[in-house]
Amino acid sequence: MIRNDEDLLNYTLQQRADYIPFDDLLDETSEEGEIFSRVYSELTNKGLRTIVGPRGCGKTHMMRFAWLKCKEIESKPYAIYVSFNRYFRLEPLLSSRAGALAQFHSWVLARILLAIVDKRNGWVENKTQPELTLERHGFNIDELSEFVSRVERAQPLEKKESNVVEKLSIEKTLSIIDDIRLQAQRNYTVILMDDAALTLTPDYLIEFLDIVRSLKTTTIAPKASVYPGTTEKSPKFHEGQDSISIPVWISIDNSEYNQVMNSIAIKKVPNLNDVPDDVKNVFKIAAFGIPRAYITMLDEYQRGSFKNSQQAINAIVGEHIKSRINEYRSLSLKAPRFRDLISIGEIILDKFANLLKEANIKLIDKGEKQLYIGIERDELTPIIERMFNLLVEAGLIYSSGEVKHGTPQRIYHRYIPHAAALISLRVFSINEKGGAIKQILEGFSRKNTKHPLRRSLSRIIAKERLQSLSFSLPVCASCKTARLSDNQKFCHNCGNQLVDASTFNLCLETKIESVPGLTKWQNKKINESLPNLKNIRDYLAKQDPAADLLAIKGIGDKRATRIVDVLESFVDDYLS
Repeated sequence: MIRNDEDLLNYTLQQRADYIPFDDLLDETSEEGEIFSRVYSELTNKGLRTIVGPRGCGKTHMMRFAWLKCKEIESKPYAIYVSFNRYFRLEPLLSSRAGALAQFHSWVLARILLAIVDKRNGWVENKTQPELTLERHGFNIDELSEFVSRVERAQPLEKKESNVVEKLSIEKTLSIIDDIRLQAQRNYTVILMDDAALTLTPDYLIEFLDIVRSLKTTTIAPKASVYPGTTEKSPKFHEGQDSISIPVWISIDNSEYNQVMNSIAIKKVPNLNDVPDDVKNVFKIAAFGIPRAYITMLDEYQRGSFKNSQQAINAIVGEHIKSRINEYRSLSLKAPRFRDLISIGEIILDKFANLLKEANIKLIDKGEKQLYIGIERDELTPIIERMFNLLVEAGLIYSSGEVKHGTPQRIYHRYIPHAAALISLRVFSINEKGGAIKQILEGFSRKNTKHPLRRSLSRIIAKERLQSLSFSLPVCASCKTARLSDNQKFCHNCGNQLVDASTFNLCLETKIESVPGLTKWQNKKINESLPNLKNIRDYLAKQDPAADLLAIKGIGDKRATRIVDVLESFVDDYLS
């Protein structure tokens, strides 16, 4: 049972696969469903793969699970798990340091090599000698670690760290990996490259995907987790040719949906039987295929003091869709060039939900339901397709493939808007005072009507608006006035030189008291005892922030560690 703020904080952290100890991961993993088997198979085969899905769908969990199974089963490949979630710390180098791409290139390779020797990622005891192997190839672990640390802190490189940049290469990295793989007596290697979307830095992303492609050999198979909307592809990296894209997200209309979500909850949620079945079933639908969302809603129900189940569902589901939309909107801060696409995308999401409400009212007597909106493929220009992909990335719309219809035959791409938005809109209720749990469950349990609801985008959004849809130009950092052209050097409003605002710097200005996950007591103690620790910039500037936290009366090792984890998790989420 979750008894207090400390238990809550620990439980919240455990919902992120990054924070689940490797020893607990196997016990907390459900292996139900065809989607799990397919993703696991793709992560452990010899092909180059990109693992695609929105946040919380299970990409990290699957990669860490695959690494553990490879370690456990001798017939599986040698596996290296490495996360690149700190790539954003290198973002300022693009505008402040010559040779930033070369340093990034070396940072990626150094991260892979350090993952091999990481004691937490230890392989078969007495079989592999990663440290000695690196030394034989001319690399010192301490120098690699110091290089990575300095680059991530944007500090100047000493001569020995500069030597690392010169020495590291794809060829040497491949030789080291093959050498250690042979020691482990495995037939090939998979490199599980987590948090590889690098959405905030297109220059780095292009370089990264070139590295991924170059690491593929007959004995080495990279696997990279990416996002559907903001991940830019390299001109040299072609989906379907160099790599196959593997979706992780499961549709609410999948025949295995209930089975998969049930099995995850059983593994992850304490006191699950205390939650009424109807409440679990509504949350399961509202989670829209995101396991983390389902677990979080169940947790909120158990922690909350609600008058009845209906009040709980209204509050929790409403807050969930609100949070998802806010996260979607935040993409315009993280990637300003998508601002216009994101704005129109939100309008389309709302229009889709209302169209489905109208359609489902007409289907009540037939005992059918409509979840799909079909958009004619010819309308999906590259810019409109990117707009939909951003909605998919935020988990607000599920892309469900294409269907053919009519004579002459037309091809429609089907989309399902977020189920929580449909629940909040009472899409299966005839009157506005509806929304009872029974109506929600009965509506979603009906059989699908034969065809998707087919609509032209120009009937949803004015044709002129769609034709003008484009990437947004960065605003002036001084007066926030939009630019007139992409080659503009000075602001036409205030006259200041135009520079691109750093998303990293926006994150740095976030106040500590605004970071979700910290308790009121912790914020009060930090404010009283560390008055100079006001924002994320102050936190990251500290060489040993845990030491400062330990100096506060009432905060010991465990609390200090958890506070650090919350702040680090916030930075990683904000910039991922």
